[in-house]
Amino acid sequence: MLLQSYKITRTLPCLADPEKLRVIAEVSGEVYEAFPYLNATLKDCLFNHPALTLTIKKGEKLITLHANHITLTKIDDEQEAEALLKWIQDLVNETYQNRDKIQPDYTMRQELKPTDIVKLLPGTNCKRCGLLTCQAFAFKLLRDQIGIEKCSPLFSDEFTEKRTLLFETLRNVGIKIPAEFVESKKE
Repeated sequence: MLLQSYKITRTLPCLADPEKLRVIAEVSGEVYEAFPYLNATLKDCLFNHPALTLTIKKGEKLITLHANHITLTKIDDEQEAEALLKWIQDLVNETYQNRDKIQPDYTMRQELKPTDIVKLLPGTNCKRCGLLTCQAFAFKLLRDQIGIEKCSPLFSDEFTEKRTLLFETLRNVGIKIPAEFVESKKE
């Protein structure tokens, strides 16, 4: 077992959202050996091999694994932090245990930005989603604050090609596409 234990050592106000917490936990041993395997199996992560960090996005939460500690951001309370740390412990250990079946990935993926998404949206700024611009929609979409189905023009025949590319792009970074839209793509 690579990650045998963890201990919360600091709880601070979150820099991104003062209503939430930032939690730092020390871990037993150095867990960086699992990073390339996690990078190969998780879609929604960012691996920085030279810095020995792996950041996982879980909803709006960011979990950054360092060689000997873990930082959690946008945490509601210590109970949620404990649950996330337990999840990470299980994930790291299971992935590392199965490493002989996984091709390690040392590459650093480019983080998807709202501007990347805007290029694949209709670009009409029609406000039907409830937001002022397609840029605002893209920003919220990447943060799981709005669903793709709210962009009704995207589902017209006019934007079939953009929709297909957008769905593929979102799936590649771990953003879920509602099943009814995936099924319509297969037809």
